[in-house]
Amino acid sequence: MRSSPLNTSALDNPSRLYRRELQGRFLGLRFGAAVEDEFVSFLRETQTRNVRFCIWIGLILWMGVACWDVARYVQNIQGTANEAQFLKLLLPARLAGLLALTGLLIGMHRRLWGRWQHVACLVTVSVYCITGFLTGYLYMEMGMGNAMAGSILILMAVFLPCGLTFRETMPTTAALLVAYLLAGWWILSPAEWSEFWAIASLLVLCMMMMAFSSYLRERGTREQFVLRRLLDWEAGHDPLTGLANRRSFQKHFEICLAQARRDDKTLLLVILDLDHFKLYNDHYGHKAGDRALQQVALVLEHYAARPMDLAIRLGGEEFGLLSYADDAKALKLRMQHLLQQLQGLQISHEFSPTATCLTASIGIAQAEATCTTDSLFQQADAQLYRAKNAGRNQVCGPDMDMCAEGPELQVMA
Repeated sequence: MRSSPLNTSALDNPSRLYRRELQGRFLGLRFGAAVEDEFVSFLRETQTRNVRFCIWIGLILWMGVACWDVARYVQNIQGTANEAQFLKLLLPARLAGLLALTGLLIGMHRRLWGRWQHVACLVTVSVYCITGFLTGYLYMEMGMGNAMAGSILILMAVFLPCGLTFRETMPTTAALLVAYLLAGWWILSPAEWSEFWAIASLLVLCMMMMAFSSYLRERGTREQFVLRRLLDWEAGHDPLTGLANRRSFQKHFEICLAQARRDDKTLLLVILDLDHFKLYNDHYGHKAGDRALQQVALVLEHYAARPMDLAIRLGGEEFGLLSYADDAKALKLRMQHLLQQLQGLQISHEFSPTATCLTASIGIAQAEATCTTDSLFQQADAQLYRAKNAGRNQVCGPDMDMCAEGPELQVMA
């Protein structure tokens, strides 16, 4: 499952946010608030398989050390003075580690953790590490080797790709390291301290190396995330206005048409063409033309507020609106209101033969059961030319004997 795209307006589009993050190079492993939330959501959704893999590795390691415990108990501990202490500490510790791992695995399979999955992972790793420390110190106290090899292996699991960020794993690992050192200082005898501190120094060095490796891995993941999101967004949107492009329209149209057939709903396409826009660009310049297109896009975007609706820039000064489960007459009234809003923008167009401000002509077409994108475009284009032939600044559509005029404007002499 993919995370939802950023909810931004046509002008404040995700492309600008992603590019800004790429320029910052995110050395502090932190995006802006909007992109950071999307990244964390993406990480949670895509790392589930890795988390399960890590849990299974943990269970395999647990089974290995459990078999090792049994072998040591039979050969060296059974019937000795250490037997009671061994059973009193080791069995509960091993059982706690097993319950933590299996509980996390079952919870993920049944989707019990939800957005708390990362917390459950941290708790599981902490329990697994602490139980490993306890059993390791027990063996050291009995003169049966040290716990360092197992402890380093356990701490490495914290930095495996478990859907956790570097900022989440570092405090947890640092706390476990402090707990490991304090427990060794408290449990071990003074005679064992020299060896303990020498090995503890190796543990600190290993932790620093793993932390650096984790930092580089997350930084690379963040860069790939932003690049992929940027490419995905730009492939389906117009860079100037932030509206969907024809590619997105084609994909969305097929989905909406299939849904409309199943639900027996109407599907309407609106084509909006700005009147005499070439004259506007010729006299005011292309920068002014771009600003006008962006303003029109912001207005049109408000008419695609429902989940199945889509606002599109078809190219040049031509825009589109795909409206699902709407009535043609009701949509006509909304488009008349849109023309009033365009008038309210007061975008001066002194060289227009139609009016003193920028206006638009609108055509509406209704999709039939056997309709395709091409045939629907042809219908909407035909209605658009009706609106232009009727004097522009008009709305024309199916079941309309006459084009509906837009707001009354001052016409140039």
